[in-house]
Parts: sequence; structure tokens; C-alpha cells
Amino acid sequence: MSNTVVLLLSIFPLAMVLAMIASQRVGEVNDAYSGEVTGRGVRSSTGTYGPTGHYVMHIRTDEGRELTIEVNSRTYQSLGVGDRVVKAPGARWPVQPE
Repeated sequence: MSNTVVLLLSIFPLAMVLAMIASQRVGEVNDAYSGEVTGRGVRSSTGTYGPTGHYVMHIRTDEGRELTIEVNSRTYQSLGVGDRVVKAPGARWPVQPE
């Protein structure tokens, strides 16, 4: 019985962290905005398997919010500073309006 309690108490914090990460990702995907790219860059971090680059874009929305989002390499290459962007609900990345 005590082993079960210890197991549950050790798994619960991990489950909470994973739930928080998942809810944040869902919120990002459901977010919608339009605005302009004000900056972009690459952040690097060193992990177990060596250095890793993360592509980051800074966006000022039409409502005045300042966003810093991490994007994939394809989105990073396709958008430059000064480009207009639109992110639809359900889309993972912002794109140029058509």
C-alpha cells in the first residue's frame, strides 16, 4: 500500500507539469492575431546532444501586443522584419496574408 502512495506522489508533479505544457501549446495554436514582424533571431542552447538552435520572431500585433514566438526553420526563412503576418486559429505558425 505505501509503495502505491509513493508512486502516485512521485508521478503527480510530472503529470501536472505535462498538463501545463500541453495547455500552453493548445492556447498558442488557438490564438489568432495579425501584425508585423519587428525582429527575428536564433537562440542557441547546449543540451545533452550538443548545441541546438531555436528560431525566434518578435511580432507587434495590430492590437499593440508584443509577442516573441519560437517558429520552425521554414517559417523563419519565409518571413523577414517588416513583413505583415496573420495567424489563424488552429494554425501553428503565422504566415504572410494573401
